[in-house]
Amino acid sequence: MLDAAFGPGRFAKTSERVRERGAMAEPSLSRVALDDHNEVVGVCRIWSVSAGQPFYFLGPLAVDPKAQLAGLGLTLVREAVAACRAKGGNGIVLVGAERFFRPLGFSVAPPGTLSLPGAVDPARLLWLELRRGGLSNARGEIGPP
Repeated sequence: MLDAAFGPGRFAKTSERVRERGAMAEPSLSRVALDDHNEVVGVCRIWSVSAGQPFYFLGPLAVDPKAQLAGLGLTLVREAVAACRAKGGNGIVLVGAERFFRPLGFSVAPPGTLSLPGAVDPARLLWLELRRGGLSNARGEIGPP
């Protein structure tokens, strides 16, 4: 499903470097959508990471191309954010399009706060504080928890 959504270049993404370098998968916070035949049609993975303080990293978020445009991606993110909030995390960071994630409360990370182990358009580095001031100490390159 991830290959169908992202194509063969998905392993070249900077976000993949975060996961490769020791981010800890959080299956209980991640979300998966199944179709009527129990086939995976969507996924939103959550990882524990750190940069000056612990927080979550969201990605990949993927929806099977045949199931896109029905709101499944937003539903998966909304449910994952709710799980992270319920667990009591500081915040969530991701790389993505602000216009897609803004309705869920994400905004562009302030310039100079966070970086990734590779090139990323600063306008695509987004964050969401799960509590007021939750990411106030987030600084530097995102790495393992």
